[in-house]
Amino acid sequence: MDEREQEAAARKIAREGDPDRYAAALFAPREARANLFALYALNVELARIGEKVSEPPLGEIRLQWWRDSLDRAAGGESTDHPVADAFGRAMRQCGLSPEAVAGLIDARRFDMSVKIMPDTAGLETYLDHTAAALFLLAAEIMCAPARSAIELPALEPAALESAARAAGIAYGLTGLMRALPVHAARGRIDLPADALLCHGVTQAQILAGTTSDGLADLLAELRRRARAALGQALDHLATLTPRQRTAFLPLALVAPYLAAMETGDPLRRIAEINPLHRLWRLATYRFRN
Repeated sequence: MDEREQEAAARKIAREGDPDRYAAALFAPREARANLFALYALNVELARIGEKVSEPPLGEIRLQWWRDSLDRAAGGESTDHPVADAFGRAMRQCGLSPEAVAGLIDARRFDMSVKIMPDTAGLETYLDHTAAALFLLAAEIMCAPARSAIELPALEPAALESAARAAGIAYGLTGLMRALPVHAARGRIDLPADALLCHGVTQAQILAGTTSDGLADLLAELRRRARAALGQALDHLATLTPRQRTAFLPLALVAPYLAAMETGDPLRRIAEINPLHRLWRLATYRFRN
């Protein structure tokens, strides 16, 4: 595949596998979009590994393939995989953090080896290496030297990391609560075991699709946590430039998704928002707390 075909393939995977981040990327500057699509397509590919493999060792083989392939692609070598090659090009062009990329891959080992989130600390660590890492890498893409040679201010590491961490909790926690019916049907529970215990909810109840007052209370508590993290993220983002903040545009969808979760059976209904409303939110969102 040539570069244009690789970018088209990555764009298709991002659109089908992560429509919210894909839609947000449409509002990014033109020169950043292909690299954002490659980033989100990579995340889709990595997330699918845990859904496809039946044994952790098989998943480890696939994760190692991605590590090796991205090393090669970042060095300019072709891997014959459109997403690996497209993201390798993004790594070269944007100088992406190798630690964040490695963490994004390593985090997916958890998906294959652990079916029950052990505790709240483990959940936040997982979100740090998945949702937060995506925000961090997206910001690096947004602020890399543009093809038009626009002079851009350097990223302030502390401010960026604080914004990414809070944004990762807000966006990632919202996504995990939305995915609860799908994950539970596959035998996976992303709600922390210590929180389940505090609210008198058993893992067997969730896997059986049985709702309870305790589960409703727990999810309400997690929604409050997501809203608080969203507020923290917006406070941190106030110190960044408009271009840097564009990397965090998916946060525009957190509030409407949390509102949609207020009703319905959380184990049988995936909270959704109208696609047109989604585009309107992304097009008009202002980063204000």
